[in-house]
Amino acid sequence: MSTQTLSKTGILYLLLLSYAGITQADLLPDFGTNDEDLWKSGANLYIRLTDQDKSKKEVTPPNQHPVQLEADLVANALEGIEANSGGGFFKKKKRKTLFSLQQSRLLGQYIATGLSKARPDQDIVFVLARSEKKYVVIQNRGYTGGRVFYLDGKLHLIIGDFDHEGDRFKETVERSHGVTDVKQYFKHGRRAKPTGFKGAILAGDGVSLHIDGKKARRDWLEIDLEQAASVHLAQKAEQAAQEAPTSAAMQAEAARMARERREMRLEMAKMRKEMKSSNGDSSPQTIEQRLATLQDLRDKELISAEEYQQKREQILGEI
Repeated sequence: MSTQTLSKTGILYLLLLSYAGITQADLLPDFGTNDEDLWKSGANLYIRLTDQDKSKKEVTPPNQHPVQLEADLVANALEGIEANSGGGFFKKKKRKTLFSLQQSRLLGQYIATGLSKARPDQDIVFVLARSEKKYVVIQNRGYTGGRVFYLDGKLHLIIGDFDHEGDRFKETVERSHGVTDVKQYFKHGRRAKPTGFKGAILAGDGVSLHIDGKKARRDWLEIDLEQAASVHLAQKAEQAAQEAPTSAAMQAEAARMARERREMRLEMAKMRKEMKSSNGDSSPQTIEQRLATLQDLRDKELISAEEYQQKREQILGEI
């Protein structure tokens, strides 16, 4: 693609943003000057170390970095956090986990790695995506961006974007000019002020909302990793215990049905063998045996009443 084509695309996009009252600064991520990628996938997904952002206070408290955290502990704590997303005049809010299982494991691994070598003046920022079914068949991809640091013995998590669909207009414009991997920009969350996060994170044991002045920040969580992880694991164990009896009952019922099917096949095979060996012999004894076998199949409910009556008439018709 030529530079001229890209330039035209960029100019058109910026003009339309300007018309909508959006500046380029509103879209740029708050990266620092000493960024280090911990994990990256494509143009838009990453977990990276960056410079600590500034709080609204004159002095931003230094983070307690470096710190040694267990990856599984972080992952289990994050996996249990839930949030309400969406909503509006015509829509109900949808309750879902803040992170998918895969996202929790990925964050657990790289947060533990990153904070083990981070300086007190560094944070971790990330953008991750997950796909889910929308309107039965269509897959909808949602991006979640956030900021992580460790302070006062807790993991702090600020959410900038949650399940954001991305800039569809930018994708349309750039893909029409042949750009396949369209660069998007998502919010990481800031200490100084909320970033317009429209969801509602559900606080619980080990997970609390950060109090900024006298106000609770709906986008900023303080996580007691030990407590949050243990509560989540206990809930998973309880759920598994509740589902176990149902699973055992279903397995027992399936085994019973399989056993009855085997018995029915054996009985039917036995009946066919006896009928074949009779070779058309219509003696009273042979007829009685066949009728007795037929009755036995009906008594065991291995054949229906209609099948029983039809076969009985057939046998009696041979007399």
